[in-house]
Amino acid sequence: MKAKALLLAVAMTALAACGTQQAPQSGGVGPQTNSGPRVDPIFVAGNPTCQDLGYTYEFKLDLDPASGEYTDAATGVKVTITNNAAGDGVLDAWSATFEGNPFGIDAVIMKGGPGANVYVYNPEATADGNLVTPTNPSNGKPYGISHVSFCFDFNVIVTKTADPSLKRTWTWNIEKKADQSSLTLSAGQSFIVNYTVKVSATSTDSDWKVGGEIKVKNPDPNYAATLTSVTDVISKAGDPDVVATVNCGVTFPYNLPSGQTLTCTYTASLPNGDTRTNTATAATAGKVEGGSGTATVDFSKATITQVDDKADVTDSLQGNLGTASAPGTTFTYSRTLKYDACGQYTYGNTASLTTNTTGATGSSSWSVAVNVPCATGCTLTPGYWKTHSKYGPAPYDDTWAQVGEDAAFFLSGQTYYQVLWTPPGGNAYYILAHAYIAARLNQLGGADFTAAQAAFNSATALFGTYTPAQVAAMKGSSTVRQQFNSLAATLDNYNNGLIGPGHCSE
Repeated sequence: MKAKALLLAVAMTALAACGTQQAPQSGGVGPQTNSGPRVDPIFVAGNPTCQDLGYTYEFKLDLDPASGEYTDAATGVKVTITNNAAGDGVLDAWSATFEGNPFGIDAVIMKGGPGANVYVYNPEATADGNLVTPTNPSNGKPYGISHVSFCFDFNVIVTKTADPSLKRTWTWNIEKKADQSSLTLSAGQSFIVNYTVKVSATSTDSDWKVGGEIKVKNPDPNYAATLTSVTDVISKAGDPDVVATVNCGVTFPYNLPSGQTLTCTYTASLPNGDTRTNTATAATAGKVEGGSGTATVDFSKATITQVDDKADVTDSLQGNLGTASAPGTTFTYSRTLKYDACGQYTYGNTASLTTNTTGATGSSSWSVAVNVPCATGCTLTPGYWKTHSKYGPAPYDDTWAQVGEDAAFFLSGQTYYQVLWTPPGGNAYYILAHAYIAARLNQLGGADFTAAQAAFNSATALFGTYTPAQVAAMKGSSTVRQQFNSLAATLDNYNNGLIGPGHCSE
């Protein structure tokens, strides 16, 4: 609505002095319905014009206008009329557009008889209906329509963008772990330790801002718009308004020619990332009125400046692990531990990170205490020796070289390696053979053999006498078969560390 309320009031008072105001013709203020217009009319005696009321433009339709579309040649404003019954003093409906968009009308003058009913819209209306002329006292009915005038001004059209932005800073943490913290190994034994390095980041947002463009267009086809200021305010219920800094590149007051657009930019800092309403307002002086436009400040669509959103991760022994992106990731790798000499060892390594923006650092370490017994050594099970031969799949334990995986195993017709991988299936021969081969390798690896020596010697004699098939044919009550099982139990206890120097880590 134009900023001419005071001028309009003065004009209406002056016009009313020429005649008396008539009682309202409608049922009261409200939305357009069949029962009456959205505002009450004001009676003005004589023949008031839009200029009398302080408006710039008047689009006048003479007599009782028929239903149809009418275009104001001076401005291009179009008015669509619905007038169902000519002569009844009632305008059933009207709507206004400009350049295909709804257009606001400030007032409608319904002239009939010695005066007019003036419908004043605040705010402007783009449509209404059931407007009537003043009442004819001789019959109590509205006078016939002499003419209908649509009063309006042009307002500048204000459109704007709102482009939020923020800074997101990531803080990183690094944690290194392994599946072992202490080990007992025999000299030359290989042991795989599995490591995990977890890097994670949490973010903190700051520097919330909004900026964009404000476009002010003058749609008036005849007059320049005198802009006195362009302002921008960001608001949220319950919070103080934030006033933006606006730069239009011109000095105010500024005359914006007809049909031209002034483009301004604006920026503002905000206290947080809450959703807000951004309103730009162009104030004017003169015939073309001011206007405003809004946009939503939505930080879910913000441009984010990332700080330290990546980190390079390295390990003191493993080397480069890779680059982690926020919010983080986990790296895994394995290291093989092997000591050829007895003693106490500490196997330690440190994982470190360095962020990509500020160069912030962090680190985490893990140590494995390793005991390689000197005098007595330690023992390993058949399961270890099966997988640590030259055939793999685990790392090679060169103790095997002192026996030879492919050496013949007594009267079995198989190699040491083949015997160790043959499932016993209840055959006491293979049960003892598995324990025997492991005990032999443990002895060669440096484990004290005192607790197993006697059983080992007895087993050697048996293997020099019997074949797998012969033992398989023995009944459960067979003394020889029982001897096989008894010796296997003793060597198995030795291999598992229940007797002798103790068990190595596997």
